[in-house]
Amino acid sequence: MARKPKGTIRGTRQMERVFDERAFADGVFNDEYVLVVGSGVILDRHQFPTSGGDINKYIIDEINKDRRETQAGFVDHHNFTDVFRGTSLDEQDPIYSLLTDFDYALSDISPELTHLLRTKLFKFVLTTTIDSYVETLMRDIWGDELRIVNISDNQSLKDFQDALERSRLNKYTQPTLFYVFGKVQPGRPKPRGFVETDVDAIKVIEKWLTTIDTKHIVPFLKSKRLLAVGCIFDDWYFRFFWYILTRSFDETDREGAKDIDGNLLTCDNLAAVFDPDKPSDQQLKAYLQRRGVCMHNDVWSFLAHISDILTSIEDDSPLRQMIINRRRSGGIFISYKSCDVMRASELFCKLSRERNLNVWFDNSSLQAGEEYSSVIRTAIMNAKIFIPILSPTIASELKEKGYSIDTFYSDEWRWAADNEQLIVLPIAIDGYDLRSEENKIFEHIVGHQSSGIDMTRKPLDPRLPEKVGYAKLLESIMIHLRLS
Repeated sequence: MARKPKGTIRGTRQMERVFDERAFADGVFNDEYVLVVGSGVILDRHQFPTSGGDINKYIIDEINKDRRETQAGFVDHHNFTDVFRGTSLDEQDPIYSLLTDFDYALSDISPELTHLLRTKLFKFVLTTTIDSYVETLMRDIWGDELRIVNISDNQSLKDFQDALERSRLNKYTQPTLFYVFGKVQPGRPKPRGFVETDVDAIKVIEKWLTTIDTKHIVPFLKSKRLLAVGCIFDDWYFRFFWYILTRSFDETDREGAKDIDGNLLTCDNLAAVFDPDKPSDQQLKAYLQRRGVCMHNDVWSFLAHISDILTSIEDDSPLRQMIINRRRSGGIFISYKSCDVMRASELFCKLSRERNLNVWFDNSSLQAGEEYSSVIRTAIMNAKIFIPILSPTIASELKEKGYSIDTFYSDEWRWAADNEQLIVLPIAIDGYDLRSEENKIFEHIVGHQSSGIDMTRKPLDPRLPEKVGYAKLLESIMIHLRLS
């Protein structure tokens, strides 16, 4: 009897996965995801409409435009690795010349990708592009803390491997960008450090298969879930790379659900465009279904959607409480007297919504007693930074009651004193005097050495780059968060 093709019977069970927003958000908040950024979501599609936001298409169009102007009868190529077939690689490299002359402006990058990365929820990013746009954005977000790993740079690979070994694999948390197909670098056109031709692609795939260590880097990637956005599956080498990332471990190495072919599910979400009239796309889609991948055809709306569900605390947000709870834990705690709620709310908006920092702020009516004590005290004990807002009203109560002051906010100061790891950054508003006797009482109760910040102070000389007020507070917060 002839063997039945795989999938003819059991394949009828193949169903597209439904996107589970809560499980996805929970995974992101627990640092379980690696973000894979492809060329299709790099550029602002409204500024670059002919490329549709795809940086590879933009590069090819620009090169073809130049060639069309200089070569009669030139026929456009559409596959990235096909651009130079039939040409001498000894000639000046058009891709290298074009990309090293780029001004990588933040304003060029798609707002959808920008907003997602500015949530700071995706610390580890793989980019399949060879340009520096994603790096430009991540450096703006993480500064010098960002680690760059390049498949073509053996030293960066070794440094990354050593860092993973020191941090015990999946506990590695340093913001990192990994160029999986190399990077165009000024001053280094030869030998090429990036995938340009099919030969380059074969060399990179060979390196992933034979050189990249299986003890640290690959297991680290496989310990994560994958969220792939804007990846172009027309390129065979990307499909091969995807296979490397998602192929299953032996059952002794990893436990998990299996697809109908008995493969362990190691990949999770993919936002791409599948052409219903293209047989190869349909075959790929069927394969990804069997791998348990949750697919989304409209990458732009999906990016906007996941950014919204990961950050929105509007009343109608289904994940509102999850997001609030995450902001309340392990970040910044704002302590204030009820009459100063508007100033506290303003500070919360600046830190959490503009800077995407994890901030506890609750202007709802928590009742006194057991709920208040347990919830607030736990939040302070889990916080890294404690910001008490000190106002003239607080100064008056300190002057009247002294060390015996007994209020909600003074309880918070005492709980802050119990957290030895806490950084205290008091801010003075509306004329509160940081040099007064009342402030000495506050410092004694809060129990931490701290340098207060006068939010009303103006720079002595506006022409000098002196940071005061909110700018000084933000600088202090960022320094302490990065050190922690």
